[in-house]
Amino acid sequence: MILLMPGNWQPSPEHLQRLEARVGAGRVVVAEDEAGAIRAAAAAEVIVGHRYLRQVLPHAPRLAWVQTSAAGVDQLPLADLAARGVVLTRNPLNSDSIAVHALALLLALVRRLPEALEAQSEGRWAAPFAMRSLPRRVLLVGLGGIGQALAPRLRGLGIQVVGCSRQGAPEQRAVCDAFVPAEAWRDVLPSCDGLILALPLVPQTVGMVDAQALAGLAPGALVINVARAGLIDTPALLAALRSGQIGGAALDVLDPVPPPGDGLWRTPGLIVTPKVAAWHPDMRRNFETFTEQQLARHLEGLPLEARVVAGGPSP
Repeated sequence: MILLMPGNWQPSPEHLQRLEARVGAGRVVVAEDEAGAIRAAAAAEVIVGHRYLRQVLPHAPRLAWVQTSAAGVDQLPLADLAARGVVLTRNPLNSDSIAVHALALLLALVRRLPEALEAQSEGRWAAPFAMRSLPRRVLLVGLGGIGQALAPRLRGLGIQVVGCSRQGAPEQRAVCDAFVPAEAWRDVLPSCDGLILALPLVPQTVGMVDAQALAGLAPGALVINVARAGLIDTPALLAALRSGQIGGAALDVLDPVPPPGDGLWRTPGLIVTPKVAAWHPDMRRNFETFTEQQLARHLEGLPLEARVVAGGPSP
């Protein structure tokens, strides 16, 4: 039986019909809430989605495979899944969308679009802004699917890209102008006036962009995070913005999200988007197609794509 636990998406009727055609009528269940997910878990061999994954695991003795709808897996119960021998596969489909969003944030900072929108909302024809320059040299930390999709786009604007990852595989190095291993990323900060984060959150990367790292960047550098909020020391980032130490920052992730009156929302030079980097019009359709292809491979005993190994996918 397949148990679907959607979060911000609802499966289409056509998708459910195609799944049932594969596994049999009545063998596809959509969880409407946590209680329903727990009830259905007893018979579940496959779970699609991760909304109630921690809660249902103790009640799912037959579970063999989880297909998460997320690209990042750091918030999932990886140790529990591994201990039980449950295969976990992630969603590898949205790298291009996230790369485009990161580029849009960079250009919005450079062209000062927030100031223009603020003037528009006030019905005011603003005086010309002092535009920022495009970064000359960007340190791109994380060369998984997102980093590999973003690096050529940055280079197309004439920006030199210094890539950084744990693996340093040939295909990762090939999309960059230069490469630095993960343990040496701080060494190149003084030569970089841009920093973009596109890597997983693991114990070694929590809070990696701290006050010292921000101070190490070239003066006026731009900082963009389309990965996980926990990678950045947010108070240090806000302090660097307010002091002018860095020239601007854009975040697609916040954790926790501060209340409306918090000073973060009024920090000059900061753009915040509400975790929408991955979203695009074909997002659900593409994931449904991918899931159906994965299910076919699973039923035929073929290796699944985007399988997560111990420690999670490498950046």
